[in-house]
Amino acid sequence: MIVDNVRVIIENGTFSAEDAQHYINRIKRTSKFPLKKVIFNRSDAYLDLRYSFESIPFERIRRIPLKAIFEDRAVNN
Repeated sequence: MIVDNVRVIIENGTFSAEDAQHYINRIKRTSKFPLKKVIFNRSDAYLDLRYSFESIPFERIRRIPLKAIFEDRAVNN
């Protein structure tokens, strides 16, 4: 599917066009390059985003937790 002139691929899980639009807007706010493609892969605990840009041969991978994870951390207590 195409959302806001960006190719969107959903590899796993359910994902709506409105959800895709939200994450595309967030990526566009933080980047100065035109966005080419976004791949969404959703599991029970995480949403993996892979995206690439038009003008540079670079792909970014980001993992976003979907639920709050409570764990003991050794750093930043």
